[in-house]
This record gives sequence, structure tokens and C-alpha cells, in this order.
Amino acid sequence: MLILLGFYKRKPGLTLDEFHRHWGEIHGPLVAKTPNIERFLKRYVQHHIRPSIGFSGVGTLDYDGFSEAWFVSEAARKEMHAQPYQTEVMIPDEHEFLDMSATRLLMFDKQVVQIGKDYAFEWMAGGT
Repeated sequence: MLILLGFYKRKPGLTLDEFHRHWGEIHGPLVAKTPNIERFLKRYVQHHIRPSIGFSGVGTLDYDGFSEAWFVSEAARKEMHAQPYQTEVMIPDEHEFLDMSATRLLMFDKQVVQIGKDYAFEWMAGGT
């Protein structure tokens, strides 16, 4: 399993509500319509960030949202992104609502699960 985290800022000129509406109501359904998506992606989650108060001493996150995309493998991610649907539909849509120069991506395939104070295990997705 390969997990890709994407951190996003809205395109200049969009309000936060416009950004969230486009991402949730237009872009999300486009992701779901990716041909043969189940071959590539096991999970896709959008996290819509709203300004918050009440966390004294903690700075704000400098993004309007982030996503999790759980790919079957690195090869599956590459194969999905090589599809014409990505270049013809998905990428043009991203340019409609995202500040592409501020987009940041992180990928990892190792998760650490902490349960309670003294118990933790590491897990390599796809490994033995």
C-alpha cells in the first residue's frame, strides 16, 4: 500500500467556500469516475480545513485542505496517473480550484500504529 497525502491551497480569487464546494462536489466525484479505479485506489479521503479557534499556542495549518489517497502500490499510482483521463479531465480540473504552486505531496508506505502507552507495531504495506 502506498499512501499519498496532498496538501492544498485554494486558487487565488476563490473563497474558502467556493474551494470546498468545488473540491467536494466536482473534483471528488471526478476521482470516483476514474476508469477502473478499484485497480489503483483503495481509499480516497478529503479533509476540508476550516479556520479554528481554541488551541492556545498552536499555529494554524497553512492549507485549505488535505487528502489521503491509498494506492495499491507505487506501480498502480503511476499507471493511474498515466491514463488519458488524468491528463484530459483530472489535471485541468485541479487547475480550476487549486493553487498548484502551493500544492505539496508526501508519499509513504510504512505505517506505525500506537495502541496504548506500551504497545506499538510497524507495518510495511505489501510486505511480509
